[in-house]
Amino acid sequence: METSLGKVWVTHFDNGDAALWWPDRARVGPPVVELIDGRAAWKPKFKNWIVPATYAEDIIAGISDL
Repeated sequence: METSLGKVWVTHFDNGDAALWWPDRARVGPPVVELIDGRAAWKPKFKNWIVPATYAEDIIAGISDL
């Protein structure tokens, strides 16, 4: 998804969860981390954030507003 600060890659899963990724040191990183704070988990094995279905819709809407 394109934002005014750069691109965030979003992968949707069948269970409603979403995975988020952006390049290291991208301008979009800090604002997205602020949005997902306490509502997503970093998965170092896959190098992305996993957002539970409960929060996915709200977080993705927030990212699209950046």
